[in-house]
Formats: sequence, C-alpha cells, structure tokens
Amino acid sequence: MLFDNNNMDLDLAFLDLANLTKDNMTMNMSKNNEKFFSAKEGFLRGNIFRDEYKPYKNLTFINIRPKSDREAKLFNVMQYSFAINDLNLWLDLHPDDRNALIFFKELVKEEKEAKKEYMTMYGPLTVNKVTGDKFDWIDSPWPWDDLGGNMYV
Repeated sequence: MLFDNNNMDLDLAFLDLANLTKDNMTMNMSKNNEKFFSAKEGFLRGNIFRDEYKPYKNLTFINIRPKSDREAKLFNVMQYSFAINDLNLWLDLHPDDRNALIFFKELVKEEKEAKKEYMTMYGPLTVNKVTGDKFDWIDSPWPWDDLGGNMYV
C-alpha cells in the first residue's frame, strides 16, 4: 500500500527504485531558501513552508513506502506537483519573492523531468498526454486492477 502508517521514521529504500540520490531527497535549493521544505518533505507534511507547518495535535505526517519502481516514480511526480501548486499560491500573493520564484522554477524543471521519466517507462499520466498511433491511456492500470497490492489510496 502506498501509505503505510503514521510513523515518523522514513524508509528511504524506495529511492533506489527510482534512481534518486540523497541529493534529490534533501533540499535542492540554495541556502537562502531555508524557509522551504524539500518537495518530498513538503508533500509528506502537506505544506512546503517551514514556518507555516503546524502538525495537528500530536500526529505526524504519513510515511509513504512505494512498493515498486512505478509507484516510486509516480510519487516523485506527485511531490513536485504538490510543491509547485503550494508555491503557486504563495507567488500569487507575493509575486516579488525572488527566492520563492527561483525555487518554483527549479521545481518546474524537476517535475518536467520526473513526468518524462515516468511516461517513457509507464505511459501517459493524463489523457491529453497520449502518444503514438494507439490510445494507450486505456493500457494504464486502473485503481481497481489487482497488481499484487493496493496501488492507489
């Protein structure tokens, strides 16, 4: 299952599945952007901003443990997408925040690469990304497909 338990200890073994390095895991931003979490950490916490993150009661964020290379690559796309959307909301209200804009541009580039990698190996992420001579959108696994475990929540 993609979401296991409410444990704070992260199992990072899945990073090897997606050929991610520790550098990709840590903040891939300059030191003057310390007000942001990394895309992964922001995704897990539900907030990209360090100063704005307030855990609910004593709960911690959910540990995500992809079970396959496909899930790891999809998680990679999801974390960048979340971070981009969160920064987009910030930049709508603070268009002159240069650090946020620099981080936003880095995330857009990373997301583009993550999507390209996923789609090369596993097919389209959205129906408008269908390529080739066949409507390959229908070849993707559906949430109700049994692939040896729960692929989607």
